[in-house]
Order: sequence, then C-alpha cells, then structure tokens
Amino acid sequence: MTTAAKLLWVAFALCWGVIRFRYAHRAKRNRQIEEQDRTYESVLLTLSFIGYLAVPVLYLGTSWLSFADYSLQPVLFGAGIVASAASLWLFWRSHADLGRNFSIKLVIREQHALVTTGVYRVIRHPMYASALLWSFGQALLLPNWATALAGLFGFCILYCGRVRREETLMLKTFGPSYEEYMMRTKRLVPHIY
Repeated sequence: MTTAAKLLWVAFALCWGVIRFRYAHRAKRNRQIEEQDRTYESVLLTLSFIGYLAVPVLYLGTSWLSFADYSLQPVLFGAGIVASAASLWLFWRSHADLGRNFSIKLVIREQHALVTTGVYRVIRHPMYASALLWSFGQALLLPNWATALAGLFGFCILYCGRVRREETLMLKTFGPSYEEYMMRTKRLVPHIY
C-alpha cells in the first residue's frame, strides 16, 4: 500500500505541474502592467516549492528521511486520495476560472478583470484552498512526518506571506467592487473562513 500511495502522490504531483504549466504559459500572452516585489515573491515561491516538492522528492528518492516514517493505514490512504483529488480539481478549476487573469506571481495584467464567478463565487482564494488540501493529501499519502510538516510549511509560507498583499493589490486595483466581494466571500472555506 505504501508503494501505491507514493506512486499516486507522484501522479497527482505531475498533474498539478501540467495544470500550472499550461495556465502559466497561456497567461504570458497577457502583458503585465504592475508587479509586486519580485525578490520577495521569488523567495516565497521557492520556500513553498521546497515544502511541496523538494522534501517529498528527497523522501521518495532516498532513505535520508526514513527516521520520520510512520505506518500507512488504509483509512489514511483513502483520505489522502480524496484530499489530493479534491485539491487537484480545485487547483484546475481556479486556474480555469481565472483564465487570462492568472499569474504565478502577484501582478496585474493588461485588461485584468475581477473574477467572481465559478469557484470564486464562494471562495476568495481557491488556489490557496487547493494548496491546503494538497498539504493534507501529502501528509496522508506519504507516510512520513517530515513530508507532512514540509507540506504544511509550504502552505503556511505561501498563505501567510501572500494573502494580505494580494488582497491589498486587489483593493487598490478594483476598489469598492473588491470590498463588496470580500464582504460576501470567505478566504478558504465557504461560509466559515
């Protein structure tokens, strides 16, 4: 079961990468007109990458993190599949709903529009919600405390380092429209938070 869980994690990670690459490539065609601190953004994304990909690959490719292994239970395996699949769906849906407005870094693009439809109708930051679900899936599919903590670290770095800055940029760009949007949506979990 552990081997199957590891292979599933790899398959989910590859799908995650394909989604990101496809929409990042497409978004480059839409010229950016304003960018937030490039160095800060690069550091955030690098630290998040370490938690979401580098540590798990280290775990999968070496025995260096075996001291932190734990037993994979069938219920954890099942929950890991559900969390990872939900994460992947939400990740894809949030990219698709953003369309030309998507960017890996905090930027405003030419003809940037405020998206409040699709998953954005009920969650203000569905990509971060998908990252949180990914962290849970990673912790459940890869039976190792180091990879579990690395995934949560990746999420916390990205979420805590970015959400307020992103909302400030949106308020500056869209003003009252974004304020009204903030009043009727929650950040990560519909109707809760």
